[in-house]
Amino acid sequence: MKLVRIKKALFFLLGSINCLSISAQPLNIVEQMRAKDDSAMFKALFDLALTDGHAYKRLGELCKGVGSRLSGSDNAERGIIWAVSMLKSYQFDTVFTQPVMVPRWERGEIESVNLYSKVLTNHLKSGKLGDDYNCEAFVEANPKPQKFYPLNACALGGSVGGKVVGSVVTVNSNRELDSLGKAGKLRGKIVLLNRAFDQTLLNTFQAYGGCVSQRVNGAVPCSKYGALAVLVRSMSNRCDLHPHTGVTHYDDSVTKIPMVAVATAVADLLEDICLIDPYHWVEIELNCRTLPDRLSANVIASSMGSKYPEKIIDFGGHFDSWDEGEGAHDDGAGCMHAFEALRLLKAMGYTPRHTLRCVFWINEENGLRGGTEYARLAAERGENHIAALESDRGGFVPRGFGVDSAILPGVQKYQKLLDAYGIGTIEKGGGGADIGPLKKVNPNTAFVSIIPDSQRYFDVHHAETDVFENVNKRELHLGAAAVAAMIYILDQQLD
Repeated sequence: MKLVRIKKALFFLLGSINCLSISAQPLNIVEQMRAKDDSAMFKALFDLALTDGHAYKRLGELCKGVGSRLSGSDNAERGIIWAVSMLKSYQFDTVFTQPVMVPRWERGEIESVNLYSKVLTNHLKSGKLGDDYNCEAFVEANPKPQKFYPLNACALGGSVGGKVVGSVVTVNSNRELDSLGKAGKLRGKIVLLNRAFDQTLLNTFQAYGGCVSQRVNGAVPCSKYGALAVLVRSMSNRCDLHPHTGVTHYDDSVTKIPMVAVATAVADLLEDICLIDPYHWVEIELNCRTLPDRLSANVIASSMGSKYPEKIIDFGGHFDSWDEGEGAHDDGAGCMHAFEALRLLKAMGYTPRHTLRCVFWINEENGLRGGTEYARLAAERGENHIAALESDRGGFVPRGFGVDSAILPGVQKYQKLLDAYGIGTIEKGGGGADIGPLKKVNPNTAFVSIIPDSQRYFDVHHAETDVFENVNKRELHLGAAAVAAMIYILDQQLD
């Protein structure tokens, strides 16, 4: 009898254990199924982007059909018309524009920078340059002796025009600028601000951040010290003959002087000339000008949320570009990342929980008025923007994302899945110039930025080389799929 009771007890005990395992099993199955669903979603997004992606073709239409899109230009307005028509053709839930007043600066028809140097001419005649010159690129492009050497240069955005002649003084740091300025050695001179990228920094955006201030703010201290004009070493880690433009600012309290970017190879040459030829001189002539503001617009497309339609997830890039090149990487690629992400999710039949809004912001390059107006209207209308992603680092192969600390744990749950597509680098901190103003509307808006490989970005940034031909189709489509995957994550994780 005891043996029977023991067997019965064991039977019930094993049964209860079995029941416990069965009752716990559905939770594991749900988690596994969800993980499988996410994995399947990511695979479908990448497969569709890589086999039937639309981003590259649309970028080609923008770059070759419209071209550069400097804020306030006719080209920018033609681009906006194209963008609205293109987005409407995909039958998103809404496509609309937001009017924005933007600044209008024009480069003008005259833009010349010439060098006179007997020493350089004599060296070219003799054919013996020796070790006097740092950069062979300029000399290779100018093998014959000349009286004047046209320099590869372009006015910086916002520069005043004028004609200036003077010798060059090279400055490599703010401390050196102040030292020379206080000693009166910059008065009546053309200053070359020659701080270069730190080549030891693997992240080229950090290198850019270490020297871009000389381009943005260099006019004011140089003018205070009596300089006639400023030449700025192009913001690039590449030695070549392509000048890189970009915005520059003035202070109304000091005289506005011409601001000109010179190619990195030219900057190296001028540094050498300053050392070996005290009698050189440079002539600058520009007729760039600032005109009255012009009405432009942000362009927006959205898919309405099924559960939280009043809560918005923004993602986009800036639609304007500089007038050099075609604005392919900066930031046509970012706009196409966003458009394609919205298209991919729609094409797969995905029903978003929140409203997904793709935005092409205007005037990031020289005013940020598109992003500022977008945030102002959001506040005026009481909109709830819970997350925002910006793509403004080019169309190169994606590596991962910068993510706000508040949502970092939720995103990190997907890291293994993201790793499978080479986009598992998750860094704390995200954002972008255009989405930045949204923090003033809602400090809780979670920011995200896509991080592509940065090594080649500053080869083309703000230069004539930023053209469609320098965008890799597969890399662009990988970036678009990466943005779509992150928007899916945000839509699933946020309430």
